[in-house]
Amino acid sequence: MPASSNAEALAQQARFIFKGTVQKLKAASMPGVPVNDRTAVVRVDEIMQAPEALSHYAGQEITVQLGGRKKLKKGQQAIFYANGWLFGEGVAVQSIDHQDVDKAPTALAMAVGDPVKNLAARQAQAHLSDADVVVSGRVTSVRVPTDVAAARATESTATGRISEHDPDWRVAEIQIDAVHQGSHKGKTATVWFPSSHDVMWHDAPKLHPGQEGFFILHKSEAEADAGVRAASVIDKGDYVLLHPGDFQPLDQPGGIKALLASSPETASSGGDDQ
Repeated sequence: MPASSNAEALAQQARFIFKGTVQKLKAASMPGVPVNDRTAVVRVDEIMQAPEALSHYAGQEITVQLGGRKKLKKGQQAIFYANGWLFGEGVAVQSIDHQDVDKAPTALAMAVGDPVKNLAARQAQAHLSDADVVVSGRVTSVRVPTDVAAARATESTATGRISEHDPDWRVAEIQIDAVHQGSHKGKTATVWFPSSHDVMWHDAPKLHPGQEGFFILHKSEAEADAGVRAASVIDKGDYVLLHPGDFQPLDQPGGIKALLASSPETASSGGDDQ
């Protein structure tokens, strides 16, 4: 695999990407970390991508549990592709792998900009690429799934209770103006989403008639499947909306519109497929 392709694959798996210099081998920068032949103390020289909790460690020494089989020497500088592991009097991360600085063009290209925003942008792009279809259009109606309504009426009569963390599913019909990625036949699509504001479902988009925008649609997701099994939903629509970014208004700057412009899937989909 070419170095650039390998770097991109690593970047997709890692939340914390940084350039660092090895200070010590078989050592840790904080107590409580199990030390072995693949443990190292590394100074963080530059951060390319990071979650908020790891975004302020530039210039500090951290513990890195090395992944892969490549060896490192004291004083060696490399690009590390890692994820958070232990937090306490310092921080320890688990590295998926590392690369020589001159063999990591993808990571080095990310050096410009805010590391937290870089991570958010990468995750958003990955979520977009994962979608079955991306459309723009308008919500024309929202209803309670017919089998859920019937089951709820029976349950209310029998017990008067609704189960904890009930997603309170709704099915929205979308009038499609354009298909921007993937393929969808027809001028409408049905989308199911949790209308509950419970902590488990709070961040999912809440649709209502008249909303216009872009919709990133998936046919199924693990969380939705679990909710379906719990609620025995049959009337569930064509797609599901769970991710906070799955719906964005047409006039929102950047966001889905910018992602679509840079997405190779968009370029190859041929646009409208109605």
